[in-house]
Amino acid sequence: MNKIKFYDFLPKEAKTIREKVFINEQGFKNEFDSFDNKSIHLILYYNGIAAGTARMFTKNSGKSFHIGRVAVLPEYRNLHLGAEIVNAACNKAKEKGAEYCELSAQCRIKKFYCLFGFKESGEIYMDESCPHIHMEKELK
Repeated sequence: MNKIKFYDFLPKEAKTIREKVFINEQGFKNEFDSFDNKSIHLILYYNGIAAGTARMFTKNSGKSFHIGRVAVLPEYRNLHLGAEIVNAACNKAKEKGAEYCELSAQCRIKKFYCLFGFKESGEIYMDESCPHIHMEKELK
């Protein structure tokens, strides 16, 4: 059974997952930033093993949460863990009183976020040579 735990600090397991996925696999350089210090971090445990992570922080005086750094280790992909992570983050944001969630999606996976009701907003922009698009979802 999968379990999601929330933390008010960047856990070692989340850092390791992000390093493996974003730095080693995808080639990003600036993975860790000041938002890590003010984020809620979540880890999805699959059969007791840290398999996925994300972070979220408030924006607009708490009216929205920005979800980011959603990552699942390669050996745990295609098990719908990413879906569990996104749903858990949105539910946590709603629980905290947010009206909507937003994220910066890599364009190659924007269809994934559309499955959860996120809609594109704005123009495509580059983040470390990778095309991204801003997406938002109203929480109901």
